[in-house]
Amino acid sequence: MSVSFKECIDSQLSENRRTVIYCVAQLAEKKNINIYIIGGIVRDLILHNTIKDIDIVVESDAIEFCKSIEKCLNCKIISVQENLRTAKVLFFNNIEIDFASTREEKYEKSGVLPVAYNFGCSLKKDVMRRDFTINTLAISLTGENKYSIVDYCGGYDDVLNKRIRVLHDKSFIDDPSRIIRALKFQVRFDFEIEENTKNLLKKYLDNVDYSMPLERIKSEFRQYFSLEKKGLYSKIIDTKAYKLISDNPFINFDENFFKNLDLNYLYNKDELWFVYIVLLIVNSNIAYERLNMTAFEKKIIKEVQELLLLYPLNIEDKTFLYKTFNDRVDLSILIYYVMTHDEAVKYFYDVLKEIKVLITGKDLIELGFIPSSYFNELFEKVLNEKLEGNLKTKKEEIDFVKQFIKK
Repeated sequence: MSVSFKECIDSQLSENRRTVIYCVAQLAEKKNINIYIIGGIVRDLILHNTIKDIDIVVESDAIEFCKSIEKCLNCKIISVQENLRTAKVLFFNNIEIDFASTREEKYEKSGVLPVAYNFGCSLKKDVMRRDFTINTLAISLTGENKYSIVDYCGGYDDVLNKRIRVLHDKSFIDDPSRIIRALKFQVRFDFEIEENTKNLLKKYLDNVDYSMPLERIKSEFRQYFSLEKKGLYSKIIDTKAYKLISDNPFINFDENFFKNLDLNYLYNKDELWFVYIVLLIVNSNIAYERLNMTAFEKKIIKEVQELLLLYPLNIEDKTFLYKTFNDRVDLSILIYYVMTHDEAVKYFYDVLKEIKVLITGKDLIELGFIPSSYFNELFEKVLNEKLEGNLKTKKEEIDFVKQFIKK
């Protein structure tokens, strides 16, 4: 295929990015090294989407090539992955580009990171290790076919036809996280999963290998649920993709209720993905220990499980309600509310949460109390009275504790 993308590069990339790419290409030609723009940037050029990252693959040793770039151009290598022979370079105009050596990969076990080998191989061998045809496209920056698209897998037609297709039938067995990636591309670009790929996806989910490591799957779920799109959770349920990490997901999720609730201040945007993860696994033990949870994430899950055991909470028992919610993380309470719609949550935040004891230890000493652990008991008594609405002011609190002076 000889479709020229020079015009696309000139029209869709900023002047700074174009300058960097052309300078790097010129250096590669002097060294007789073939380099290509590859992956997502090519797909996005075809779709006229916003260009985020630039990836260049080198039919040689990318690290050594980047060292040459650093000597000849105003730039700096800012990170290197020796085991994959990749490097990230920061250029003078604040443009970052990732350079990777062409390589082959083999999977020794389902779900584990592949073993990379044959660095500097042909581009054709390199693209065959990738996930979907739409991510195998490259644009040559050197040689006779400069700026032409290189398409070994039919990815160009798949992009034009909005089609997600794996490269081979073992794709999901090699890397089950590709299932979530397929759904991510489907939602993000409004593509459709090709029929054979869809059948392979279903076949794997009918017989999930639960011994596989789940770090990569967790990462893909995080990216998927971070998309600002509707219906993300329902798609995971409908496609049964939840089976990668759970055998008993929460299925009564009301997206409109969640989006419209007025407790959005209980979480920040960066935590949204984890709300969905908890909904998937809170009632399942399949993947809990293997999702590489942080201590905070484990705390959230435990607190949600504890709260669910108490459902429904009695609004009339204000003291118990206050103590139940007050010492728990807001995010845990939010997830509990999303799952149960328990109005006790709103009552706590609207009425009880801001109730505080006003008197201090100094006030008790001035009343004649001797400092001791009894102070905590007194504060507890005052708080309980305030929760019941019997005490409003600090003076009322002081008058209340006076009855315990002789006792």
